[in-house]
Amino acid sequence: MPLSQAVKDLVVNEYIPRYPTKRAALVMALWAAQNEQGWLSSETFEEIGELLDLDATDVNAVASFYTMFHRRPIGRQLIEVCDNPPCLVNNAHETMQRLCDRLGLESAAGHGGGTTADGEYTVRFAECLAACDMAPAVQVNYRYYGPVRPDDVERFLANMESFSIETPIPPVPGQSGPPAGAAATPAGMVKEG
Repeated sequence: MPLSQAVKDLVVNEYIPRYPTKRAALVMALWAAQNEQGWLSSETFEEIGELLDLDATDVNAVASFYTMFHRRPIGRQLIEVCDNPPCLVNNAHETMQRLCDRLGLESAAGHGGGTTADGEYTVRFAECLAACDMAPAVQVNYRYYGPVRPDDVERFLANMESFSIETPIPPVPGQSGPPAGAAATPAGMVKEG
């Protein structure tokens, strides 16, 4: 599916003028394309390359470096299990195996990954989720949960919020937003820890 004219205009008229070079607008252009299409195809890399005077392979190289860019369609719920040492020693691979088994996904010899046939879930490993004290940590659509041990998978899928490690940002009298310096997620929450 080609990029809409609105996304092309956004890149050309808003993003490119903000940066000293066209190449510097690449990550923003990738975000805009992914927000519109849900993932980034090789055709999208070509279109973005044309807008920014870059080769499609250079666009793909940047997209492949960052795990937040999806180079294939993903499910409505993206479940990512932390794959770093603190989570691994706390059975992250077993958690991944149970998630895959429960959702009917091939676990690819313990490596996990894949999308359910109905397009509801994509399960994959992620690099450090910065929640080592809640290992094994899981992220669903960029919200943090943990610990999600192998024996917790059934309960986790039934009620993810009961595993949330985010807490509401406390209100500040006389201020409409989060406290200065607070790292808020899009849902208005902060990650504990």
